[in-house]
Amino acid sequence: MKIKSSILSCCFILFTSLNLIADDTKLVKVNNSFITKFEYGELLYNNPRGIGCNTCHGSDAKGKEIVSFTHTYDKKKYNCVLRVPNIKSSSYDVFFKKVNSKKNPKKKFAKEEVCERLIYKANVMPTYFLVEEEIDAIYYYIKNLK
Repeated sequence: MKIKSSILSCCFILFTSLNLIADDTKLVKVNNSFITKFEYGELLYNNPRGIGCNTCHGSDAKGKEIVSFTHTYDKKKYNCVLRVPNIKSSSYDVFFKKVNSKKNPKKKFAKEEVCERLIYKANVMPTYFLVEEEIDAIYYYIKNLK
């Protein structure tokens, strides 16, 4: 009888302590992520959905010249250069809007701004369909590049 009583006491203590472990107020919040936000942002920057941001904006996110070409308009030749902007210095709002935009907003150009109009309307920035967490990670990575 004493053995049964001891076993029951042990079981009671065990279940009571298990209840304390399962109590939400006693749990410690732990980040179980196997990569940091910086590493996640780096992975997305280099390959978000196909072509990576680094392909056009460079490994330092400061932009670069992608192509130069000659365009003839109204019997006049224009030497155009497509330069990708520095995104390291962009604000989060501008970055967020541009990443998932399908088209550039309408913008007026002066008649002599042939190259600017042509490049702007081409909208060479791909649409990635990233969720806010991914955009945030990429932005974090860009802002923390050395």
